[in-house]
Amino acid sequence: MEKTPKPNTQALSWFYGEYKKNTLILDPKYQRNPIWSIGQKCFLIDSLISQCPIPQIYINVISNVIGAERKTVYEVVDGQQRLRAILEFMQDEYKLVSTTAKSYPISDEYKPHIGKFYSELPSYIQEMIWNYPLAVQELRGWDEEEIRALFRRLNYVVEKLNMQELRHSQYFGEFIDAVERLSQEEFWDNIQFFSRRDSQRMKDIEFISELFVMLIDGPQNQQKTLNEFYAKYDVEFPNKRNLMTLFRKVISSLETIDELIKTTRFSKKADFYGLFGAIAENVRATNKVIDLSSSRTELLKLHELLENPSDLVGEPAKYYATVIEGPNKLSKRLERIKILKHILGY
Repeated sequence: MEKTPKPNTQALSWFYGEYKKNTLILDPKYQRNPIWSIGQKCFLIDSLISQCPIPQIYINVISNVIGAERKTVYEVVDGQQRLRAILEFMQDEYKLVSTTAKSYPISDEYKPHIGKFYSELPSYIQEMIWNYPLAVQELRGWDEEEIRALFRRLNYVVEKLNMQELRHSQYFGEFIDAVERLSQEEFWDNIQFFSRRDSQRMKDIEFISELFVMLIDGPQNQQKTLNEFYAKYDVEFPNKRNLMTLFRKVISSLETIDELIKTTRFSKKADFYGLFGAIAENVRATNKVIDLSSSRTELLKLHELLENPSDLVGEPAKYYATVIEGPNKLSKRLERIKILKHILGY
């Protein structure tokens, strides 16, 4: 069988019909991408309204014979998030929003329809979307290994994108703007916290995102909720300025012990996360920068004790237990913050 992808064009009405018949498989089998924000979804709908082209979709066509009947299903290999956003809109699952020009510059054709569901659009706009021709590459007779290999070719370049690089490619709005600005604070260079490799692969942005989310909603379980915050605050971030100010007060407080951080275990991400969390609670309560120099001795003592873990008892032993196994789990983070608050006298 010829396995060269077959170029085709299908109206969005065809995708809608197959979706309603449960023959369009949107399940993201091959990769879990970051969640699309409402801004991304609306920017895509703007492309349909203004008749701009959008990237083509790859579909694996699978025909099965069941008894005397043949059933064909269409598995979306690449483009499932675009299709999902469009189909959700066509089912009135969200309204069009006014996106920020910096993030998603909307067209003049889109602006009169802000605040409307699909069913509330003028009939000619509904028809325009309904009949929008989408470029499709059809795959027939491909097995799962071949599909996965194609997916890697479509979605990866020289080096596989990590989760933060994927977020950077998909989110352009308020949350990522805040985090990237906070990553430029001199504090990070002064304590030599991130390696050049961290910066090259955006691991610095990712970790600062975790710290920022902690300010917004408290400690989190690993990075499981990070995509949700990127999506939730992509278009609108009502408390952005105040939270950025609070974050800067926390790192200004940490600057009072910057040499300690640089030369002890608090230069490790798990320990720094706990220290940041403990101090953030006090800064939030007082709304002031805190001089931590009086706590230097106790923090150094904890560091020195942890250098010989076989002799640990009491709180140091409990602290050590939080960093040797699953240090980014919520329970471990909460326990570490609790111990550090006690050491700091909070």
